[in-house]
Amino acid sequence: MIPKRAVRLRAVAAEILESRLALAGAGRASRAFARSWLGAGGRIPFLIVRNPASASGLPAEFAGIPAVPVGEAGSTPATRDCDVLILAVSDDAIESVGEALASRVSCRVALHLSGALSSGVLAPLARLGAAVGSLHPVRPFTGEVHEDWSGAFVAVEGDPAAAETATAIARAVGARPHALSPDAKPLYHAAASLAAGGTAAVVSVAVEAWIAAGVPADTAREVLSGLAERAVAAASKLPFREAFTGAVARRDVGTVRAHTEALAPHPEAFALYRALAEEILRRTQGRGKEDEIRGILTRG
Repeated sequence: MIPKRAVRLRAVAAEILESRLALAGAGRASRAFARSWLGAGGRIPFLIVRNPASASGLPAEFAGIPAVPVGEAGSTPATRDCDVLILAVSDDAIESVGEALASRVSCRVALHLSGALSSGVLAPLARLGAAVGSLHPVRPFTGEVHEDWSGAFVAVEGDPAAAETATAIARAVGARPHALSPDAKPLYHAAASLAAGGTAAVVSVAVEAWIAAGVPADTAREVLSGLAERAVAAASKLPFREAFTGAVARRDVGTVRAHTEALAPHPEAFALYRALAEEILRRTQGRGKEDEIRGILTRG
């Protein structure tokens, strides 16, 4: 027997697809969302763009959807009324775009896609009666045509009514919503940035070291990115204590010393190596030689 709560959530997710959902912004996250939303059977009655020149030549995801600049939104009934307004613009632009749209667009719920900012930045819309919130997909968007929100972890925050709507939207597009408090969002987003941009940054530093060792740049990027991908896959399945590999995890003191000497002419890479080695030691305590390895890294 299916639990009553599960039945209700399914009903809410199905109902949300009948909403008039307007988007402000046509960037990568917005395009990926549109693929999922339209693919699930949802509607986007109009699209709002910041630059008037952007209203023409929009990506294929928005073909057939009327696009209006912020300054012209609300000039007609077709571009004024919606059930849900999603601001899919950069973090720094959310407040100003929200303020500009507050007197132009009438909506029941207003949401933004920032992972770091709370729904408080949508205060101008809240003052006019909209329930405000946010939903943030934990997924890097590069602009490729296959990207969507399906299966993504989505952080949800905001007024009860807005959070319920955001949760329903996430479920409707096949994502996995998770409620967060407003105060938790900066830490949550900083951690996500470490895992995503941080991983890419680590690979970037490693690639530079391989180039210095004589490996062609394209080969270095391909091989080291694949290595990082497999390591991350292991971390997703195993406890960290078991997922870590390499000289520090194995306590190969001689190899750590060789690494330290080789990285000496590359201070950025060495600083990163030392910081990551400390995390590996912390997660694999009890294997011995921790003080010896820390001594090598400190002297390096």
